[in-house]
Amino acid sequence: MVLGRGLEAQLWIPTNPRFIPVFLVDSQTRPTGTQQTYGFFSYLNWTDSFYTTQGFSLSPRRNDTAVYFPDQRYDIKAHWKVPPQKNLVLAGGYTYYDLGSQGHGQIFNVGTIYYHEKLVLEGNVFINRNQPGALVSASGSLAAQYGIEGHYWAGVVLSGGRELYQSVSFQPIDINFSSYSARAFYRKWLSRHLGVVVFFDYQDKLEAYRRVGVSSRIFFEF
Repeated sequence: MVLGRGLEAQLWIPTNPRFIPVFLVDSQTRPTGTQQTYGFFSYLNWTDSFYTTQGFSLSPRRNDTAVYFPDQRYDIKAHWKVPPQKNLVLAGGYTYYDLGSQGHGQIFNVGTIYYHEKLVLEGNVFINRNQPGALVSASGSLAAQYGIEGHYWAGVVLSGGRELYQSVSFQPIDINFSSYSARAFYRKWLSRHLGVVVFFDYQDKLEAYRRVGVSSRIFFEF
């Protein structure tokens, strides 16, 4: 059993309905060491039916045994609300990440979100291209959550697919195995500004390892 701890902070600035910036800091500590990532994320509402999300993050390394985040990561995703009800959203996005000497890659994804009263359903398909080796793999995810912002959210996320990359040591070795995972969460506001969230995680990398985890966080909103 491996124990760890983390600290996450987010600063949302919703003063402009067209452009909403978010500043993020995440710190992870495990037996191998500690690493932080610093990010910027934003919502940009171009029209009533079209918006994009974009962001980037940087993760300085203290040592090569504590690498929990990409050195650099850039994301952009476009969303279109299908008229006339606009409760169905079609989306497509692109991610670039750099792991330094371990390689880099791109992720292309398409998905959809459906809103019905307090229920939110989401599905995504991902195509991953990893370097070195120009290796291509695919994965997917399904998510459902129920609740209302400011009161509570409960949900589950299911995902699975192939993991294909090249390990560089004395000679390149292709790593190829399948995995699937599940996450359940419950987020509860205790007051207007304070709340808690609990996560349960299960991951099975077939022919590699299995991981089970429980975590909790306290959040404060201004």
